Amino acid sequence: WRTLSTTGAVLAGFGQLSAKDQKAFWEVARRLVLNKPLGIDELQEVPAGVRLNAQIDSEDVFERFVAWCRDRPGEFFEGNKSRHVFVSIAGVWSNRVVIVKRSAMERFMLARYFAVYWRRTQPLWGVGSETFQVRPEGVVEHSHLRANECPYAGAHGMALSGGSHFEADFARGPAARANAGKNSACLMSELQWIKDPAANIENWFLTDIEKIVQEAWHLNPHGPKDMHLPGEMQIVVGQNPKVGSSIKETQHTQLYEGSVSTFPILRMRQDKRFSSRHGAQLDVVSVGPSTEASSSASHRQDAEEDIVADGNELLGETQYGTFLRITTDRPAAAEVVRFLVQLRLELLQKFGGGQAIDFLVLALPDDAGGFVVLFAPIPQLMKLGDQHPDFANWANPLTGDSSDAAGLEEARVDVGKGLGHFLVAKPALREQLLNDGEDTLRRIWAFNRVPGIRAAIDDFIARWPDFEKESLRD
Repeated sequence: WRTLSTTGAVLAGFGQLSAKDQKAFWEVARRLVLNKPLGIDELQEVPAGVRLNAQIDSEDVFERFVAWCRDRPGEFFEGNKSRHVFVSIAGVWSNRVVIVKRSAMERFMLARYFAVYWRRTQPLWGVGSETFQVRPEGVVEHSHLRANECPYAGAHGMALSGGSHFEADFARGPAARANAGKNSACLMSELQWIKDPAANIENWFLTDIEKIVQEAWHLNPHGPKDMHLPGEMQIVVGQNPKVGSSIKETQHTQLYEGSVSTFPILRMRQDKRFSSRHGAQLDVVSVGPSTEASSSASHRQDAEEDIVADGNELLGETQYGTFLRITTDRPAAAEVVRFLVQLRLELLQKFGGGQAIDFLVLALPDDAGGFVVLFAPIPQLMKLGDQHPDFANWANPLTGDSSDAAGLEEARVDVGKGLGHFLVAKPALREQLLNDGEDTLRRIWAFNRVPGIRAAIDDFIARWPDFEKESLRD
């Protein structure tokens, strides 16, 4: 009633309550869930015989089951699937375990989300001291899309990987799900049934190329801009490398409004190749300090035209960072994904694994009805000193360079800074960017070079039969 009278809106979720009411509601719910009497405050001694919470060392198997699910969500009870199913069903039938429906719990979430489903065509690989497969091909994945609570770009959202619990009856197909009724809920999902304990993927060292391109394909309108419906927008999807990611435990991608025309660096073209089989064009672009030739070439281009990257011979490859730019109508096509996944795997194996190199991968519309995928190998930078990352100096262990010696107030490459979108925390960086933003961005890419990476990429492409080299002037 208080919410209705003050806002004029019918209460539909926990997030509509005032901060004071949310706190009060949370305290009551917490005490009830923990079996803690309402008359006992946090500091008061608990009477004998009163259990505050389920204990993992209890002799009661149902109490241990509840404690296990609380402490290790998404894992089978005591590591045994059949035992987990047996105890769960027995607990419900005997009224010893109460399962709160997922749809009821989600009403308390501050951030609502919707899910996108897709199936892997390529494995997700990790490379440390040895190569290991994190996710196999053929598995159905769920991307949970929600607003970013700390936005630093327009329409900023996140896409988290689906959890280990049952999401929906994907295997039955869309027709069967539609016939089941629009308001029906999947029983397994409502019971929070565990389906895949290995579903949780860490965010560091595991650049998930297929997740990025699949989300870009699902979230963006297909067709040129003049065909877009009112309200439709174009979305950039990318995964931060470790140096730009503060969350290790949970895989997530960043989403925000933009396209190729938003970022001039993505219009740079060089060393063009084309695959008629895949309908894809590939450019291997070197980015480095401005030269008179490259700077004048850039300024001669119209804002909507491609920029021809010239002048590399003036400084040599050792002064340049490198990225691949693939232009295609079908970024999630299996062969395009296979090319990028295999390239990432080979580079990791050649250059010391995920502890030595990382990747920036982005997928976004090209304003002409297709997509551009950026694939950039970068070094694992090392922070110098104990300052906050936004104020610290950084070292490139593969070249021995430091950001201080390079005269850079910011040295990191991520889904924002790699394209020229900076969240500025210090005045010196702001001044440097405003004085010459293009040169600063070029020098950041040069600082993030991996010696020998261009030759390794060229060698991989030469062994890949689908891309034929063509002249830039054609």
